[in-house]
Amino acid sequence: QAQAGIQAGLSHVTHTFNAMRGLHHREPGVVGAALSSPKLTVEMIADGIHLHPVVIKILLQAKGSEKVVLITDAIRATGMSEGIYDLGGQEVTVAKGQARLKDGTLAGSVLTMDKAVRNLVTKVWVSLMEAVQMATFNPAKRLGVEDRKGSLESGKDADIVILNKKLEVELTMIAGKVVYKREQI
Repeated sequence: QAQAGIQAGLSHVTHTFNAMRGLHHREPGVVGAALSSPKLTVEMIADGIHLHPVVIKILLQAKGSEKVVLITDAIRATGMSEGIYDLGGQEVTVAKGQARLKDGTLAGSVLTMDKAVRNLVTKVWVSLMEAVQMATFNPAKRLGVEDRKGSLESGKDADIVILNKKLEVELTMIAGKVVYKREQI
């Protein structure tokens, strides 16, 4: 089915490895297509919960960083304290950095993009340039807005995030206007 989908125009795989059957040597399925087809871009949730760092390395070796879009799959409880939240009428428990349904199934994540970039750099040993590309330019290109988003170039929107040496957000600008600035303690 995955190969038929590619022939019919499938071009992108959402949250690769998650909510899909795993790779099997006789029936590679969507994961096999995602890893092997140069036509497909893929999404990756780099929270250390959805994907093990070794699996991230395998995905990056198979696709190259230019074909990977870093996502968070964050739910609205992101940034909130641990507790019970509603997700489309389902009860989600947020604890230990994870969001899970009553049956234990992952229910999105509470990952932020800066943490995803930090995880790639510190746990998978991806270069900062590659991690930022997967978080900025690749999604802009996938959405067809790379003419104005995803990189710092003359004529593009001035959407800028400044990180400190710990890869924590210090300042965020949207269209050249400061919308967030870390409080100095």
